Amino acid sequence: MPTKRLIDRVETLSESLEIFSDSIDLYIFMIDLCGSTAIKQFCLENQIPDSVWITRQQIFLARSANIVEAYGGNIIKTIGDELMSSFSVGVEPEKIIKCSIEIFQTFQGLKTYNRGRFVIRSKASIDFGTCYNGQLLDNDKIDPIGSCVDRCSRLNELAQPNEIIFSEDFKDILIQHSAKLSRYNIEEKVDTLQGFGIVNYYCLQL
Repeated sequence: MPTKRLIDRVETLSESLEIFSDSIDLYIFMIDLCGSTAIKQFCLENQIPDSVWITRQQIFLARSANIVEAYGGNIIKTIGDELMSSFSVGVEPEKIIKCSIEIFQTFQGLKTYNRGRFVIRSKASIDFGTCYNGQLLDNDKIDPIGSCVDRCSRLNELAQPNEIIFSEDFKDILIQHSAKLSRYNIEEKVDTLQGFGIVNYYCLQL
C-alpha cells in the first residue's frame, strides 16, 4: 500500500505535468517607451511635478494598447512604461510589424510630444514560441511565460528608438507568409543574450 509521502510526490508530479500540458503557441509583442528614465531625472532636477512624466507614459500606453487591439492583439500587462501583448497564431505575422509601425507613427502628430525633450519615441520586439500560463490569479486571462517571452524581453533591450527587433523564429514564419519583405530594411545581427547564449536576430529600422 503506497505511503502518504509517495502519494504526495505523485500528486506534485501530476500538478507539474498539468502545468506543462497547458501550453499555447503565441506571438509575443513588446513595445517600450524610450527615454523615460532621462525624463524622470529631468523632472526631478527641475522640480517638475511627477504628473508630467506620468501623463506622457499613460498617453503612450493607452494609445499603443488601442492600436494593438485594433490589429487583433491581446493586452497582457504593462511593465512600467512597456506594453506586453500577444497575438494568436492565426494573425498574419506581417500584421504585427504594421502594428509596430503605426504605433511609431501615431505620436508624430501630437504637438506636445513630437519634438524636444518630451518627444514620444518607442522601440519594439517580436518573438514566437510555445508559452505556458503563468497567471497566479483565478481568472480567464493568460499571462504567458516561457523562453520566447524572456527572449523577446532581452531583444527589446537591444532595440533603438523606432526600431523593431525580432527573433529568427519569428523571421522564419514571416518569410513563409510574406513575399514582400524586400520593402523593409531588415538587418541580421548576432549578439549574446543573457540566458540564451549567442543569438541571431533581425532589426527593422524606420
